[in-house]
Amino acid sequence: MSWRLYCPSCGFRGEEQSYFPFCPACRGPLEVEGVLPEARRELGEGRTPVVFEGDVAFKLEHLNPSGSFKDRGISYSLQIAKRLGYRCTVIDSSGNAAISAALYARRLKLEAIVVVPRNAHRAKLSLISSLGAKLLTVENRDRAHEVAVSFSKECFYISHPTSPLFLEGMKGLGEELSEMSRRLTVIAPVSSGSLLLGAYRGLRGRGVEVKLIAAQAAEKASLSSYVSKAYSVGGESSRLADALVIGKPPRAAELAKAIVEGGGAVVKVGDESIKESLGELLDMGFLVEPSSAVAWSAYKVLREELKGEQVAIVLTGSGLKYLEGLRS
Repeated sequence: MSWRLYCPSCGFRGEEQSYFPFCPACRGPLEVEGVLPEARRELGEGRTPVVFEGDVAFKLEHLNPSGSFKDRGISYSLQIAKRLGYRCTVIDSSGNAAISAALYARRLKLEAIVVVPRNAHRAKLSLISSLGAKLLTVENRDRAHEVAVSFSKECFYISHPTSPLFLEGMKGLGEELSEMSRRLTVIAPVSSGSLLLGAYRGLRGRGVEVKLIAAQAAEKASLSSYVSKAYSVGGESSRLADALVIGKPPRAAELAKAIVEGGGAVVKVGDESIKESLGELLDMGFLVEPSSAVAWSAYKVLREELKGEQVAIVLTGSGLKYLEGLRS
């Protein structure tokens, strides 16, 4: 079984079974040629519950081992890293991916370096340190990326916005959702877009007709420049959605194409709506972080339009990392 990474933008093709976090020629996102190896559910990630509330199905990704959907892609990525002989891994993240990377690196006996912006939530920083990762705090997300790249020659840089290995792990979410219906509307928070795009690939691989609704933080709604069907709710400030911080997702054009072709939309969500939706989700019994609430906000905006459709809302991150903020 062999595979190689290639760049659909510039034509770069790597050697067989050689890893690159992004295209070394143009720095764009990579794809896979050949067949990637299977990986196990290292800590039982995936197969998360589905809970119905009226006509809506909630996919409880916040119940993954580290409290985030990121476990799917990071578990797969680091299992491949181990097979390729890497001894350390590095990631830049606002928190959830860093916690996941630290957890799975410890499980797989890899050294972990995580680089986070200074505004990352304090509870997340505490978890990362508790898991034994080397924590580097820098001034902002752009600088975090630069520092992580500087380690990538020696360490396995997960780079979930550009690495196809992360997407491979995320396809499992779509495959699980495909068991619900042959036609499905999926609503999820979007930052890098790896969740929604990975789920889309998994769903399409099972022959499911998919409509995608991308819920984005109002201040970082990058997809609204690609998708004409866009809505806004809750104001222009989105400080509460601190996990949705990527301004220019590398795979934005591909994700936007999938949204448009399926008749989907983008919903920009501000703090007023995030706070209201978070309270409503807590009333339903879903202990999620504020960034997860943007998906429920998006659904409420489109509720009338989506009548009669099978809707799945992905709840992405655990609110247990935000207990201090949820009490305030």
